[in-house]
Amino acid sequence: MAALGVLAHAVWRGAAEIYRLKMDNLSLFMRTEEYGLILKEERLEGGRRVLDIFWGPQHPSSGHTRFIIEVDGDVVVNVTPDPGYVHRTMEKLGETRHWIQNIPLFERLSLPDAINVTWAYALAIERLAKYDVSPRAQYLRVIMGELSRISTHLYDLGLHAIMIGSSTGFMWAYGLRELLVQLWAMASGSRTTPTWVLPGGVRTAPPDAFYEQTRGFLDYLEKKVDEFMRVVVKNPVGYYRLKDVGYLSKEDAARLMATGPGARGSGIEWDARRAYKYGVYDEFEWEVCVEDGGDALARTMVRICEIRQSARIIRQALDRVPRDGPLVGEALLHRIPPKQREKANELIRLGALFTTMLPQGEGVGVTEGGRGRYYFQVFGDGTEKPYRVRISTPSWQNLRAMIRAFIGARLMDLPAIYGSFGYFPPEQDR
Repeated sequence: MAALGVLAHAVWRGAAEIYRLKMDNLSLFMRTEEYGLILKEERLEGGRRVLDIFWGPQHPSSGHTRFIIEVDGDVVVNVTPDPGYVHRTMEKLGETRHWIQNIPLFERLSLPDAINVTWAYALAIERLAKYDVSPRAQYLRVIMGELSRISTHLYDLGLHAIMIGSSTGFMWAYGLRELLVQLWAMASGSRTTPTWVLPGGVRTAPPDAFYEQTRGFLDYLEKKVDEFMRVVVKNPVGYYRLKDVGYLSKEDAARLMATGPGARGSGIEWDARRAYKYGVYDEFEWEVCVEDGGDALARTMVRICEIRQSARIIRQALDRVPRDGPLVGEALLHRIPPKQREKANELIRLGALFTTMLPQGEGVGVTEGGRGRYYFQVFGDGTEKPYRVRISTPSWQNLRAMIRAFIGARLMDLPAIYGSFGYFPPEQDR
C-alpha cells in the first residue's frame, strides 16, 4: 500500500507539472507580440483579424530562408521573404582566388546540380580566355550534365514528397539518386563534389564500365519513375495536395521571370539548351517539357517528364561519344607540359592552369540546370583572379514567382508550393 501511495503521489506531481507547463505555454502564446512571434495584428470589419507570423527557417519546408507570412484566418494574403541565412557570398569569394579554384567553390551553390553550375562558369571563362573545347569533352559534358539534372530532380522530388507527407517517396527518390552518385564517383572520383568540368574540357575520362552501367541505371530509373508517379503523385493524398495549389499564371510567370519547371509548369516553352545552343544539344532529339496547369502538380509533372527526356539525351550521347581523344581543347592542350600531355586523354592535371592569367574583358556563360537557368558573368583584368563575378541562380530568379504562387493559398499548403519550385536557399544566398 505504501508503494501505491508513493506511485499515486508521483503521478499527481507529474500531472501538476504538465498542467503548469500548459499554463506557461498559454501565457507565452498570449505574449507572442512581446516575443516577436507575431509581428502585428490588424482587426478588420466583422471581427476578422490579420496576423503577421514567421515561417521558417526550418528544414526541409523552408530550408535556410525565413518568410514573414500575413494571414487572414489561414489564407495567405502577403509574403515577405527574408533570405541570407546561409551566408554564402560566392560572388565576392570568387574574386579573391585564382579562377581555377572557383570551380570547387561554385559547385557548392547547388551540389545536386554541380555539373550544370560549373559548366556555366566554364563557358564564361572559355569566352573570356578564348578556349576551345575538345569534341570528346562536349559529349561527356552532356552526359554528366543530364545526370546532374536527374540528380537535382530526384533530390527535389524526394524532399517534396516529405513536404506533402510521403516518406516512401523520399526514400525511393534518394535510393535512386544513390545509384546516380555512384556513377558520378566512377567518372570523377567524388559522389557529390565532382569538380569535373574545366574551362576547355573536363578533368577525367570515365572508365569503360561507366558507359555500360549508365545504360543499366537509365533502364532501371525509367521503370522506377513510373512507380514513383503511381505511389506518390497519383496517390489521392499526394494528388490533392498538389492539384490546384499554388497557381501561377503564364502571364505572371513571364512577368516575374520564372525559370525552369517554375516557368514551364505555367506553359512557357523556354529552355537555355535550346535558346543558347551550348554544348552539342542540337545533335540530339529531345523535347522541352511543358505543362499548362500552372499549379504545384504541373511543376511536378514537368520535373518527372524532364527525367525521361534526360535519359533520352544520355542514351544518344552514349552512342556518339568518342572513347579516345584529349579531354581539353587545343588552346589548353599546348599549355600542358609534354610529359603530362601524353596522359591528356585520361586525366588533366591542373598545375599548368595556375600559371594562366585572365585577359581584360568579359565572359558570359548560361546553362539550363535542373531548377532553371544558371548565369555567370566574369570580368578579367589581366591577373589570375577575376575582377568581378556576377551570378544569377534559378532559386533567386524564381523567388518572386514563388511568392506570387503563395498568395491566396492556405497556410498548410506552403510546403507543397515551396517544394514544387525546387527552391534551394544556398543558390539564393549566392
